[in-house]
Amino acid sequence: MSIVDLKQTWRALPLAKDGLAVADTHHPSLRHTKTAGRADAANMRFSFLATAAGLSTIVSARNPLDTEDQVRLDALAVEINRDNSFKALRWTARNTIVGTLKLRGKSIDESVSKDIDVAVDELVFSAIQKAVNNDPAYPKVYSANQPPRVIRSLGLSVPGGRYSYDNPDCVYRTIPISDRYEYLVHGRRAAPGPSDVTFSLISNPNSQGTVASLLGEDLVVRDDGTYTIRIKSAKSSEKNYIQSDGSAVQLFVRNNIGDWAVETPDDLTVEVVGDHDAAPVTKDDIVRKARANLAESIFFYDVGALGFKTLLHPVNKIEDPSQSQTLGTLTTQASSFAHFNLKDDQALVISFDKGLSTYWVLPIYSLGMVTHSPWNSIVSFNNKQAAANNDGTYTFVISAKDPGTYNWLNITSHPQGLIMGRWQGLPRNGTEHGIKVQSSVVPIAGIRDVLPPETRFVTASEREEQIRLRVEGYDRIRGD
Repeated sequence: MSIVDLKQTWRALPLAKDGLAVADTHHPSLRHTKTAGRADAANMRFSFLATAAGLSTIVSARNPLDTEDQVRLDALAVEINRDNSFKALRWTARNTIVGTLKLRGKSIDESVSKDIDVAVDELVFSAIQKAVNNDPAYPKVYSANQPPRVIRSLGLSVPGGRYSYDNPDCVYRTIPISDRYEYLVHGRRAAPGPSDVTFSLISNPNSQGTVASLLGEDLVVRDDGTYTIRIKSAKSSEKNYIQSDGSAVQLFVRNNIGDWAVETPDDLTVEVVGDHDAAPVTKDDIVRKARANLAESIFFYDVGALGFKTLLHPVNKIEDPSQSQTLGTLTTQASSFAHFNLKDDQALVISFDKGLSTYWVLPIYSLGMVTHSPWNSIVSFNNKQAAANNDGTYTFVISAKDPGTYNWLNITSHPQGLIMGRWQGLPRNGTEHGIKVQSSVVPIAGIRDVLPPETRFVTASEREEQIRLRVEGYDRIRGD
C-alpha cells in the first residue's frame, strides 16, 4: 500500500492536531555558563536525574541493560512523561486506533478499550524514550521498547514503552548518530551470546527506514568476546564498518534472545571520535521531539502497521511472510501479519516450515499491537522454546482454553487479537526464503484430530513449570 493511500485513510479518521504549546520546561540543572566545557554541559543536562529518581547515587549494574546512562535516561523520560500530558496527541492516538479498528470491522468492548488505553500510554512513553536519547553529539546507549518495569535496586518505576508489535525476545537499543561525526561502538559478548544480532542505521526513529546495516553473521568478535564497530560517512572496506550518510539519524540495535535461560544481551558503549564544541540539546528540545515522534508514530503504526499491514488480511488466517525494510522490519527478516477473533470453544492452529531462517518468533498481541504480560503468560514462542514436529516443522494452538499442548499460545481472555510472525537471518531482500505457513480454525474438542501424532502434550504441573521457567528467564534478562 502506498504512502498516498495511507495518508488518505489518515485524513478520513477522526483526528485532532496537537495545538498544545510546549511548556517552559527548562530545568536549572540544564543551564550552563559559556565558560563551561561542552562535555561538562552535556553531563549537566542529566545532573538532575538522581533527584528525579529519588537517588543520591547510582549503583553499578549487574545486567548489561542496567547501565548508568540507562537509569539517567529512564529517569528523564519518567519526568517528562509526568510533566507533559500530550493531551491532544493522546486523544488523536486513541481515536486513530479506534477508528482503524472500526473501519476494519472490529468491535470495541470494555476489554479492547482497556487494551487501547494501555497501547496509547505506551506509545506516548515510547515517543519520549526516542527523544531523550536524540543528541548525536553526545550519544548514549539506551534500551527502549520494553514492558513496564521497576528498577528494584533504585526504586524507579519505568512505564512501558512498547509499540507496533514488540518482540518479547528482543532487547532493543538506540544510539543517535549524525554524518557530522565518527563513532565507535564497543561491545562485549558473554557466551553463548544472543540468537540473532543486527545493527541497523535508520533514517527515521518512527518509520525506521534502513540506510545500512551490519548483520550478526558479519560481525567480527575478538577471542575475549569484545568487538568494535566504526560508523562514518566515508567509504571503507574494513570489518565491522557501517557507512553513514546524511539521512541516517540512529543506530538501532537488536539482540534477540532465543534461550532465555542462558543467552545475554551484549554489553554496549559508544564514543564520538575526536573533539567538538556542539551544544547539547535542551529539555525543551526533547519535549518538542517527543511530540513530533508521537505524531509520526500515530500515522506509521496505528494507520500503517495496524490498518494496512494487518487488518486488510482475512480474519483467522496467517499467510506466507514477505520481506520489507520499513515500519521497523529488518531487510533480512520476513514478516507475516494476521488478526484473529476466536470463540471460547475454538482454536486457531498454525503450522509452518522455517525455511532458510536462522531465528524466528511467533507472538500474539492485543488489538493495540502490544503483548499481554509476556513475562508470565505464554504469548510467544521462538525456535529455541518451541517443540518441533518430526519433520522439522512447527505447530501451534492459539486459544483461550488450554488445549494441553506444549506449543500453546494463550490469548489471555482476549478473543480478538493480532499476530506478527518474524523469520530472520534470511538473505537480504530475498524472495525465495522457503517459509510456508498454514492456518485453520478448529473446535477445541477435536484438537487432537488435526495435530501431528507426535505433538507434545503437558500435564497441569508441567504447564506450571513451563511458565515458571519463562518468568525466571524473563527476569534474568530484563531484571535489575
